[in-house]
Amino acid sequence: MAGKDRIVLVLSHTHWDREWYESFESFRYRLVKAMDKLIEILQSSTEYRCFNLDGQLVILEDYLEIRPEMRRVLEELVTSGRIGVGPWYVQADEFLSDGESLIRNLLLGSQIAHEFGDPQKLAYLPDTFGHNSQIPQIARHFGITSSLIWRGVSGDDLPWEFIWEGADGSSLYTYRLPERLGYCNMAFTPEGQPVDSAFFIGSAKEFMENSATGMVVLMDGCDHVQPSESILPFIDQLKETDNCLSCKQALFNDLAAELKKRIPATEGIRVLHGQLKNVNISKRGYFNFILPNVLSSRCKNKRENFDALNWLESYAEPLASFALLLGKRHPGGFLQKAWKLVLQNLAHDSIGGCSVDEVHLDVSRRYSHSIEISRNIAMDSLSSLSGAASEGENDFFVVFNPSQCPTSPVEIEIDLPHIAFDNLSKRPVVKNETGEEVDFQISSLRETEKSLNYLGGSAPIEKVVSVKGYLGSQIDGLSFDKFQICSSSRPINHDLYKANNSRCLENKFLMVTAMPDGRVEIMSKATGEKLFTNLFEDGGDCGDGYVYSRPLTDTIVTSSGSLETVEVIENGPLARAIRLSYTLSVPVGLVENGRKRSLSRTEMPVHCTLRLMESSSILEIETEIANSCENHRLQVNFWREKPGNALFYKTPFDIVTTPKSQPSKINPNWIEDEPLARPNNGVFGEIENTDRYSGFAVSTKGINEFESFEQGLKLTLFRAVGHIASPYPLSSMKRPAGPKIETPGAQMKGSLTFEYAVFFIDSLEDIVKRSCSYLKKPLSIGFAGRRPETPLTVDSLTTEVTAIKKAENGESIILRLVNFSEESDNVKIRLREGLFSKACLCTAAEKREEEIPIQNNLVSVACGPKKIVTLEFEMSS
Repeated sequence: MAGKDRIVLVLSHTHWDREWYESFESFRYRLVKAMDKLIEILQSSTEYRCFNLDGQLVILEDYLEIRPEMRRVLEELVTSGRIGVGPWYVQADEFLSDGESLIRNLLLGSQIAHEFGDPQKLAYLPDTFGHNSQIPQIARHFGITSSLIWRGVSGDDLPWEFIWEGADGSSLYTYRLPERLGYCNMAFTPEGQPVDSAFFIGSAKEFMENSATGMVVLMDGCDHVQPSESILPFIDQLKETDNCLSCKQALFNDLAAELKKRIPATEGIRVLHGQLKNVNISKRGYFNFILPNVLSSRCKNKRENFDALNWLESYAEPLASFALLLGKRHPGGFLQKAWKLVLQNLAHDSIGGCSVDEVHLDVSRRYSHSIEISRNIAMDSLSSLSGAASEGENDFFVVFNPSQCPTSPVEIEIDLPHIAFDNLSKRPVVKNETGEEVDFQISSLRETEKSLNYLGGSAPIEKVVSVKGYLGSQIDGLSFDKFQICSSSRPINHDLYKANNSRCLENKFLMVTAMPDGRVEIMSKATGEKLFTNLFEDGGDCGDGYVYSRPLTDTIVTSSGSLETVEVIENGPLARAIRLSYTLSVPVGLVENGRKRSLSRTEMPVHCTLRLMESSSILEIETEIANSCENHRLQVNFWREKPGNALFYKTPFDIVTTPKSQPSKINPNWIEDEPLARPNNGVFGEIENTDRYSGFAVSTKGINEFESFEQGLKLTLFRAVGHIASPYPLSSMKRPAGPKIETPGAQMKGSLTFEYAVFFIDSLEDIVKRSCSYLKKPLSIGFAGRRPETPLTVDSLTTEVTAIKKAENGESIILRLVNFSEESDNVKIRLREGLFSKACLCTAAEKREEEIPIQNNLVSVACGPKKIVTLEFEMSS
């Protein structure tokens, strides 16, 4: 672009994957050396202006844990503008995170950055595998107006600068890095040679031709590189070639300021809408892959991610906030620790499942520790809320419903004092607070010893009876109920649960039938519509942690005709369940350098439990698999007699609809197939068309990938692969995306369990409420003294509660909502009388914007289309 106001910004940086092809500690060893060298350069050279620390604060923490004595030095360098930090805590995957964790990523990053100086105000996303549609809105909540990205956007006719408009209409002034080398474009040449003056100057001028605003960004750095002063002479040499062009080392804030100034002043600037997940279409493309199948690698880590986030968001934070209202000390330090552990795992190579085995063992440990913290907080808070049981009244228990929707029947899993049971052969009965007997169906009842630390004492070891079952009661959303369990003279009727060998489950909503060939038919009694599932499909996979790749000669194995037994395992008044057992004969691996599946086979048992509650329109499914095979993918199909024309899927803070079309492979600049795989952040489904939510939905617990086919949808349960990047010829990519390091742990051998549910839908409200009810199960606690009062409830149509937490500053309560609809939703928030004195709308960064009235203990909020709404409730004195 010609003109006088042209500028080249050189972003000196290092892109620091905390763990990937080496373990965290191995990379940290290198990080400390790199940071030591950076500090040495900045302290000895005024010519070396500044350095960007990859937009993530966690690497500062990693460094200072080893070099705590350098904190003051780093504070001075950040404050003086020599080192740019933030805004993120980690460089996270945008589709395997949930919406709330993306906000916490910025919230925590901002807090830590302010300890050193001001954070950089740029949504820096140089290496994420595609971009979520709500990033612009989330960034705007934190005062961020600009972004820098690489993957997911491509085109030789698309300038580097454009406006990225998110799902709700919020926008970011965005700069995309050139396809060829992305965030490494001045670290080395395309041929892998060192950058010299000619390459630097030539690249700057070449890139300027594609600029809409007269600005070029050159990236002086790459993965795990140490800072170098070698770039400095080239900056002066470039300026000498053109008096009308300026060039300087810059921080992210410098880039943000230039984008904010230049893009609004440029006519005809392009606007891109929604999520950005396009494959390369540019002749410059090389390794700007979007790598869609990280969604299904390392399936155990994906389930652990769901569990950890669910414990934090649905139980620990809300219950700790409610206990705070009663004066209990808030466990803020523990919650921050739990969040840090989860966020560290959401780094794209960690949660993506494309790292060495040691990394994924560490990921599991972090999730385990986070869940332990959250579970302790939740149970301790629920114990405080329900109070201590009176002497001789240890048979009371309290149940909390974390969903905003009513739940019935109520699933319980609870430890009760053994003295509440005179004889385990007698059937206990349950009564509500008024003394009326409640229907109670027992799934299991066993005597054991446990540590119940929420009871206090130096050694809170209790002899308890662990009870699992269902209560024929209804608990409103975000509410509590109290029950008493009593012994009776009636014996337990074990035949009640095993007497019926029927292949059918039935209630007033659904008729579910296990068919002789192994398929399952689900019929809506209201409409007569039929949905089919339980056709399992196993195929070869010569891909890797990043991508699925079909072998040149594949062998597809299905479960058709492999059903061996159907067993009734629950047959009570509140829930019925049948267990279907299949045996698939699966090739043991690949042969001929990954080109075909082996002739040698082994058995792969599949056990599938179907459960239908008495008053529920949701069929719950648990599938257990014993995998001993390698390099394969297992999917389960869902289809109707008359397929829909569109599909939907949930992503962080959005539900995306799209026509159900198969991608085309016609791309002269092909480096990667247009992905069949789509993300699933808890629910997806097939619908009539993009503006009519009539069809079916599948809700999943940490099963993040699905595909469409002509007749329906396929849920990918797991992929078993053996390398970070495949050593075999790939059918889906032009070249591998990483090192060909062996990862035997990614073959996912052993026992695997998957939980998901299916239901018919006729509206977006059905999707939001039913998936929420399925994913957020009640939490129970024994030894209870009282039924806690409910601080607040939420009544909405298409809006979901995503957070109830203590404010970062002060004792207020934060409530966050997101409206998934393209229409406004009027949300009613009912508050407990006298509990709160003020309500305010605020940003996700918890900056107050305006006060809203509380009228008769009711707050009304109009949640705009696709809007994230955060409210702050100030407690009465």
